[in-house]
Amino acid sequence: MGPFIKSKNSTARMMINVVIALIPIILFSFYKNGVVLFLNGYTSFLGMFYPLLFILVGAFSSFTFEIVYELLFVKSEEKLIDVIRGTYAFMPGLFLSLVLPINTPIYLVVLGAFFATIVGKMIFGGFGNNIFNPALIGALFILSAYSLVITNNGGYLNKMEIDTISSATPLSNYSVIEGIGTYDEVVKPYGGLQNLFLGFIPGSVGETSSLLCIIAFIFLTATETIKWRITASYVSVVFIISLIIGLFSGTVTWFPLFQLLTGGLLFGAVFMATDPVTSPVTKVGQVLYGIGLGIITVACRFLTNYPEGVLTSILTMNMFVFILDKIGVKSKLDFKKCITPFIVMLIFMVVVTLTSYNKLTKVDLTDPNYEILSTSKVGSKVTYIVTEKGYSSLIKLSITIDNGKVVEGKLLDQNDSFFQRVIDADFINTLVSSNNIKDVDTVSGATISSTAVKKAFINTVNDYNNEGYKKYMGKEVKEEKDFVINSKKEENDKTIYNVTVKSFGGTMNLDITYSKKITDIIIGDHTDNYIFKLTEADFINTVINNQDNLDIDTVSGATISSKAVLNAVKGVLIETGDINEG
Repeated sequence: MGPFIKSKNSTARMMINVVIALIPIILFSFYKNGVVLFLNGYTSFLGMFYPLLFILVGAFSSFTFEIVYELLFVKSEEKLIDVIRGTYAFMPGLFLSLVLPINTPIYLVVLGAFFATIVGKMIFGGFGNNIFNPALIGALFILSAYSLVITNNGGYLNKMEIDTISSATPLSNYSVIEGIGTYDEVVKPYGGLQNLFLGFIPGSVGETSSLLCIIAFIFLTATETIKWRITASYVSVVFIISLIIGLFSGTVTWFPLFQLLTGGLLFGAVFMATDPVTSPVTKVGQVLYGIGLGIITVACRFLTNYPEGVLTSILTMNMFVFILDKIGVKSKLDFKKCITPFIVMLIFMVVVTLTSYNKLTKVDLTDPNYEILSTSKVGSKVTYIVTEKGYSSLIKLSITIDNGKVVEGKLLDQNDSFFQRVIDADFINTLVSSNNIKDVDTVSGATISSTAVKKAFINTVNDYNNEGYKKYMGKEVKEEKDFVINSKKEENDKTIYNVTVKSFGGTMNLDITYSKKITDIIIGDHTDNYIFKLTEADFINTVINNQDNLDIDTVSGATISSKAVLNAVKGVLIETGDINEG
């Protein structure tokens, strides 16, 4: 702290208060992600304690990494125990575990704690010298580099939520809704605003309970632990902008509250934004900091494809803390010095509000991710061949409409990693049989893929009603082959086939050795993120040992990847005449 800031609290007392404020949040996470699952038969007695283990691993990892760093690189003359006691080494990992999804693999929690501690804290000089919030540095790395791994592991939904909730987090669901949405689309899937307030919704481990975050704010403010002006100005800006949009769009009864109670906003505003090291120490600086956080959060939520915004806003504003404190210091001597910065912030607020309102209330009937490849007409039936961008690939569908009613839908091609859940849910037939396609819930655990299919149906019906299909009649569609033999090379009594097959995210190249039967399979160039799961499951050897009967179970979490290998093997065996095509 600066010499002009006086506080009765010692740093140790402040840290103890923060931990006290976190205890109810940790216990709630244990209840929501552990006890409730156990009581409903979704986990074992030991599995009930997994949320606590998850949090402890983060804190302990951070503590361990700092000790190792101190021993190897710092070599302080003080006793190690005194150094560690004064640096609160467990805090980065503790907060990191609270902002990560519950389905983050433990090894990634440890890796994130390493980045939070070493990259976010120690390389800057340790406690009190870091520029960025260490926990958010770790979270940014994990969520950016390993988002697919986490999503494939279950993402933000615990085991019970996967069965009971049809969408991902509230803000993820909101991001795929056209326009501002309705209460039934945005809030109702999660049971109502009361669930959002209490915290019984999908989200990060410690971020979901707004009630407990508010209680923590009151306690930390009363004990003079946090800089309450940051939290107050941050939350106020998000609420004001959302309220204005709600007033003019007719959603004022729920829209502003939805924005406050989701996306970890209150947790971030209370605990992360007020970090004593990476936030301003001057009062004016704190208010400007909070306003900036609110503006960036709203801009991320409403104007980009990134639905959360809290992490981004805090790390971005961390970079401007020294400037804001300079303004704050000058303002103590002459208040007029801060008028211009406040006017600039106000202008930014107005611009973001108007731009967000325009985007949210102007529903564009054209979908840039939707394309009609061809149409054909037999009697009163019109059949469309269309594509819609899914999670990681284009989803190709055949949709038949008869007198304005969808009568048939077929999946022709896709390469999304979680599409099997859409198939298992018989989602396409559900859309076909529905009287109102827009009311059909998406598939839990495959929200983006199922939303893409749903959009394809809606767009196709809209085009049919406008008779747009007529201009696509007779259009030829270029078909891409799923399997291609690029070359074959004879070596003594064996033949090596170089083949390409469709796989997750694109194609996979393989060298398949054949000598009366397949003896070796080597995976070459590919765009597949889940090949490692094939190795872990020893899938290649399983295929080689069972090539006489290729009715083999695919690898969980790598369905498309394992299907690609099976298709490549089948293609080679058809070429050699060992099995018949079809």
